[in-house]
Amino acid sequence: MCGFVALFAPTGSFNADLVIRMRDRLTHRGPDGAGLAIKPCGPLSVGLGHRRLSILDLSDAAAQPMTSSDGTATIVFNGEIYNFIELRDELSREGVAFRTHSDTEVLLAAYRHWGTDCLSHLNGMFAFAIWDEARQELFVARDRFGEKPLFHARLPGGGHAFASEMKALFAHPALAPEVNQKELERFTLGQYLEDTEDTLFAGVQRLAPASALVIDHHGVVARRWRYWIPDYTRVNGPRSMREASEQFLHLFQESIRKRLRSDVPVGTSLSGGLDSSMIVCVLADMRLKGTQFHQNSFSARFDEDPTLSEGDYIDLVAQRAQVQAHAVSPDPVALMEESRRLHWHQEEPFLSASIYLQWCVARLAREHRTTVLLDGQGADELLAGYQFYFPSHQLDLVDQGRWLQLAWTTFRFTSGLRRASLQYADSRRRFNERVALDRQQLQAARRSPPGVSAGPYSIGVPPAQPGMRLRRQIAEALQYNSLPMLLRYADRNAMAFGREGRLPFLDYDLVDWCISLPDSALIQGGWQKYVLRRSGDGILPKQVQWRADKVGYAAPLDVWLRGPLKEWAWQRLDDSTLKSLPHHDVDQLRSLWDQHQRGEGNHSWALWRWISLAEWLQMHRQGIWRDGYDSALAPAAVAA
Repeated sequence: MCGFVALFAPTGSFNADLVIRMRDRLTHRGPDGAGLAIKPCGPLSVGLGHRRLSILDLSDAAAQPMTSSDGTATIVFNGEIYNFIELRDELSREGVAFRTHSDTEVLLAAYRHWGTDCLSHLNGMFAFAIWDEARQELFVARDRFGEKPLFHARLPGGGHAFASEMKALFAHPALAPEVNQKELERFTLGQYLEDTEDTLFAGVQRLAPASALVIDHHGVVARRWRYWIPDYTRVNGPRSMREASEQFLHLFQESIRKRLRSDVPVGTSLSGGLDSSMIVCVLADMRLKGTQFHQNSFSARFDEDPTLSEGDYIDLVAQRAQVQAHAVSPDPVALMEESRRLHWHQEEPFLSASIYLQWCVARLAREHRTTVLLDGQGADELLAGYQFYFPSHQLDLVDQGRWLQLAWTTFRFTSGLRRASLQYADSRRRFNERVALDRQQLQAARRSPPGVSAGPYSIGVPPAQPGMRLRRQIAEALQYNSLPMLLRYADRNAMAFGREGRLPFLDYDLVDWCISLPDSALIQGGWQKYVLRRSGDGILPKQVQWRADKVGYAAPLDVWLRGPLKEWAWQRLDDSTLKSLPHHDVDQLRSLWDQHQRGEGNHSWALWRWISLAEWLQMHRQGIWRDGYDSALAPAAVAA
């Protein structure tokens, strides 16, 4: 896990000092070392800068930029190739000799052997740029799900600039951090989902997940393609649920084994939910069966707020797995103090203050010298885990005329949530027990089935046909409107503290297999993520395996906004810059605020969107995106 920049621009338009300045905006991503390479190539030159977080092969021999033994290819790379051992063995049999034990050298050798087709061989999270001296072209790619970020911009004088984070691009004097007004309007409408290549900065784009491009020696994009597209219409169900759960567990264990490959300590994030608990408990079983692994877990919990706290579930899992459990209780006053730095690392405003919990967990891992964290991101998008997916499943059953199954699964789902709600004083703060379509709504759908919306997405999404509602929803979530944002939050929070997050549910072998499962393996008898629950037999505590509610890392923002954050939050909501934005209704926002303060509703999500945007825009006015956090945030700016 690292950070890099790559300039491919007219010769003489940049020098080593500029590449270093851009590169060192990413020091937090790579605190263990820095490297630089300048490659002249006629009218254009390539500048490669790299910041290293040492995970595999800690020696200087594995530093980047790394050049192949014949001098024809140079790489800068951020991420991990989890199957690098298997690829190394395969390439060694083909006569390739290796000088290091790093995955970087294996990736470079894979490119030298297979060319751009190397992408189909890679199991990992990655973003990289390879300068091919022989072909005089730059090859750039990003992993299937977009776990690792990569941004790019056209330079006004010709050429291209790439970077792991946008803040590094703005260290280039020709790239100004101007606001993208179109995307800003989408954000004010609540429609900014990071589902396109455009960002909130004009002229800066993110390379889409599962995408690659080749730039020739004239600086022209010669080829641009998407190398992985899931097929949600291909359903090859196992013969039984037992077979499905056994195969799932096998693939999941293989994914975890590969993600344990590290020369630094590995730990786990533990939220108390099903997904992270499964990782922790599978690791514990592997440890008991001989895998050498010192197991630490890291959690955020709010024991003083039992309605939101996951503390009881965290304790159950920690006791079951016999892990060294570490926990933090995020503080709203600290959130105020760290808000600017949190936004600096996130780079764009965000929809929930709950990502501050991730931030605190990453810092906790650093305090306990644990560099790598396994986490459960991606399971909900992959296995239909969000409770608001259930109505799509209900309507699919209506489409298919499966009335008995519809009645049974609806009863089981709603009764499970109803029983769970009795555990909490105000369960509405935790989850919506009435998320399912009720009998009246289902009868109306039976009389007149609603159409299937085509939506804005087509690539990798099944057709808008009856019976495909759930599959369309999870396909869109995995590729477009849910997971990309969550991966941004997770990457920036971890890298702010020089930590690496690894996500076992996003192993592409596991993902491709899960995509082919029938809906009955995802939701059955009112239980979502059914195949995952069944695979946890004998592994998970029963109270976690068959819990109906879902909350994950949720901050008590509703309470904070009525107490410690009240004055600070209103200062941002009352910011004059917001009042000039389209779709900003001062009276409506004031009404939401007053209702929230009186306890007449929980509007914390709607309010936070504007709070975060105000913070981001203030940072823009103060020149922080242009000058850098520490240089631009003078004492006067802090006071403001």
